[in-house]
Amino acid sequence: MTQARRVAALLLAAGLALAALGQFCFFYRREHLWKGVAFHGIGVLCILVAWRLEGFADKLSARPGGTRGRMPMPRRLCAYAGVRLRGKPVLIILVLTGLGLSCIATLLLRGRAWDQSTGDAVVLWGLGMAALGIAALWPEYWPLWLKYPRELGQRIWHVPAGIVGRLRSGWRSLARANGLEFAAVVALTALALSVRVLSLESIPFTLGGDEAWHGLLARQVLEGRMRNPFVMGYMSMPTFFYWPLSVSLRLMGNTVAAARLPAALAGATTVPVLYLLVRDLWGRRMAFCGALLLAAYDFHIHYSRLVANNIWDPLFVVTTLLFLDRGFFSASQRARRVYLILAGLVMGLSAYFYTGARLLPLLTAAYLAFLWVRRRADSRRGQPTASLLASIVLLVMACLVAAGPMLGFALAHPDEWNARLNQVGIVQSGWLEREPGLTGKSTLYILGEQFLRAAGAFHVFPDRTVWYGAARPLLGFGAGLLAVWGMAWAFRHSRQRRYYLLLLWFWSVILAGGMLTESPPSSQRLVIASPAVALFVTIGLVQAVSLARRLLNLHCRWETVASALIVLALAMSSLWFYFCEFTPSNRYGSENGETATMIGYYLRDLQGDYQAYFCGAPRIYWNFGTMAFLAPDVQGQDVLEPLMTPLDFAVSERKAVFLFLPERVGELTEVQRAFPEGRVLQFPDSSGRLRFVAYEVGP
Repeated sequence: MTQARRVAALLLAAGLALAALGQFCFFYRREHLWKGVAFHGIGVLCILVAWRLEGFADKLSARPGGTRGRMPMPRRLCAYAGVRLRGKPVLIILVLTGLGLSCIATLLLRGRAWDQSTGDAVVLWGLGMAALGIAALWPEYWPLWLKYPRELGQRIWHVPAGIVGRLRSGWRSLARANGLEFAAVVALTALALSVRVLSLESIPFTLGGDEAWHGLLARQVLEGRMRNPFVMGYMSMPTFFYWPLSVSLRLMGNTVAAARLPAALAGATTVPVLYLLVRDLWGRRMAFCGALLLAAYDFHIHYSRLVANNIWDPLFVVTTLLFLDRGFFSASQRARRVYLILAGLVMGLSAYFYTGARLLPLLTAAYLAFLWVRRRADSRRGQPTASLLASIVLLVMACLVAAGPMLGFALAHPDEWNARLNQVGIVQSGWLEREPGLTGKSTLYILGEQFLRAAGAFHVFPDRTVWYGAARPLLGFGAGLLAVWGMAWAFRHSRQRRYYLLLLWFWSVILAGGMLTESPPSSQRLVIASPAVALFVTIGLVQAVSLARRLLNLHCRWETVASALIVLALAMSSLWFYFCEFTPSNRYGSENGETATMIGYYLRDLQGDYQAYFCGAPRIYWNFGTMAFLAPDVQGQDVLEPLMTPLDFAVSERKAVFLFLPERVGELTEVQRAFPEGRVLQFPDSSGRLRFVAYEVGP
C-alpha cells in the first residue's frame, strides 16, 4: 500500500469515527448540537480528502445519463433535446384540441359547488387528455388517416390486435433479456406492498381525525352528495382525492383498511418508479439499493398507511422526473415526445392532491434552467446545439391540459386555493412579522433558526406534530451518518445533472416545506423528500464502500457483498423501528385521537340501534370524525353543558349510550338517577389508564 493509500485509509477511519460522534450528539446529546455539526463537518472533510488522495472517481461519470448514455451529457443534450414540431400538423392539432377541451371544461365549472353535477366537464377534460394520449402513443397512423381514411377504416380492427401482439412480444423480450433484474424489481415491489398493507386496519391503531374526515367525504362521493372533483374541500385540499378513496371503499367496504389502501398502493408504486429513475441516472446497483431503502423506510411506510394524500407527492415527483429525463435524453424522437407529454400530464395531475406537489413545477423549471445554461455553455464552446423551446412548450401544454380545471378554480378563487399556505406559511400568516416583537430576536436570527430546524429534521430534531411523532429524527443512526456523506459527494459533483437534480429536490423541500412554514420540522410537509433522502443514504453507502474496497485492494465482489449486507441491515433496522418500537407506542394521532378511536370501535361493536350522547367537550367533540367513520350506524350528539337532574335535553326513544371522558365521569351519577337500570363499562388503555366510561341504557 502506497503512502497516499495509507493516509487515505486513516482519513476514512477518522471520518467514520467523527461522523459517529456527530450522530451521537444529534441523537443523545442535543444540547451539544454544534459539536455534532463540527464533528460531522470535519468527518466529511476527511472523507473528501480520502477520496481525493485515492484518485477515486465515480465509475459512471463518463456516462452521466446512466445505463442508456453513450456520450457526455452536454453532447447528448445538444443532439437529443429538441422535439421538433415542424412538419407535424396532426400533432399540433391534437395538442391544441386537448388544450381547448380542457379550457372549455374549466369554463363550464365556473360557479359550481361541490354538490353540483360536473359530468359534462369531466367528459370534456377526459377527452382533452385522451387527445394528448393519441398524440403521444399512436403517431404512426397519422399519415394513414390523412391519405387513406377508407382503407384504414376497413382495417381498424387490426389495430388492437397489433398493439396486444407488440406488448406481448415486448414483455417476452424484456423477460428474456433482463429476467433476473425484472424478478428483483418485482420482489422489491412485493416487499414494499407487503409492509404497507400488513395489518392496515390496526397499524397505526389510531384513526386520526383528519383521516376520518377524508373517509367520511369519500363516503359522500358514494352517496352522491359530493359531485365536483375540481374544488377545494376539507382543510383546503382538492376534492379530487376523494374519488380514488371512494373506489376503494366501494370495492372493499367502509373500513379503515379500505380507506388506507390507496395510500399504500401509491407508496408501493413509488418504489419501482424510483428504481427506473435511478437506473437511468446511476445504474443498477444504485437503483436496487435506493429502491430497497425506500421500500423499508419507516417514515415513508408510515405515511403509506394513512388516509391522507401526502404520500402521493413522492410518486408524482419521481414519475415526473423519470419522464422528464427520458423526454430530454432518449435517442428516439417519438420516445421523447411520449415522455414529455406524460411528464406534463403527471405534473398537472399532481395539482389535485397535497399542497406540497405545487413545488413540482418550480423544481421542473429550475431543472430546465440548468439544462438551458449547459446548452448555452456548449454553444459558446462552438458545439452544435438544439433548441429546448419546442420541448418546453409541449411539456407546458400537456401540464395545462391536465391541471386546467384546478387552475381555473385557483384563478377564480385565489383565497380558497391559497388558504392552506396562508395558514402555515410564516410570511403569508404574518408569523414572521409578529415573532421578533414577541421573542426579541431579529428576523435574520429567526430565519436561521427555522432553517436549522428544517435542515435537521432527518438528523437532529424529532417531528413536532402528531402526524408521525417519533421520538427520534426522521432517519436512523446509521442511515443519517451515510446520508451526510452522500450529500457531501453530491455537492462535490453538483455540476452533473443527476446530482444537481437530487440536491435541488431535497433543498427545495427543506426551504419551502420546512423553513418557510410554521413549527418545523413538521413531517407531513417533508414526505415529498423521502425518496431523495433514501438516495443520499445510498450514495454515501456505495461511495464509502467503494473507497474502502480500493484502499484494502480487495476484489470487486467484496464491494457488492458489503453494500448488500449494509443495505439489508439498514432496511431491517428501519422495519424493526417502525413495527416493533414505534407502532406499540401509539405516538401517532395524539391522545385524543387514540381515545376517539377506542370509542369508535366500541360503538361499532354495539348490538342494536343506539343513540350516543357524548360528554367530551371541551376536549373532544363528536365532529372529531373518528367515531362517525368507525360507527356509521350510530347517531351521536355532543352534550356541551354538565348534566343535571332532571336531564335538560330530550333523550331518544331508541337505545342510548352515554360516553364520558375521565374529567366528566362525575356526571354519570346524574344519568344513573334518571336511568337506574343501565350498565357501566370502563375502558382503560394498554397502560391501564382510564380513557372513557360508557353507560348503556335500554329504550
